[in-house]
Amino acid sequence: MRWFKVAAVVVGVVIAFMVVSSVVGFLLEAMIAVLAVAAIVLGITVAFNRKRVSWQGASGEVRGLRNRGPLRRNPSDVDEDLARLRRETGG
Repeated sequence: MRWFKVAAVVVGVVIAFMVVSSVVGFLLEAMIAVLAVAAIVLGITVAFNRKRVSWQGASGEVRGLRNRGPLRRNPSDVDEDLARLRRETGG
């Protein structure tokens, strides 16, 4: 009878270990899935935010440099560019 009790305890410990390890494994897999979804959502959010401030115009064409002259600009050109940027960004 004593060996039967020892065997029952051993079987109980093995079952408890299997249950606990499966729960921990499930929680670990759930955490990895949540991290993957969060990374995807963050990537999509960053992509949309970059698209808003990208160099593309409304038609989707890449804008070229309008002025290929010297790097120094006329102050009125800077004011015009600032006004244009405020109009485009809604600021």
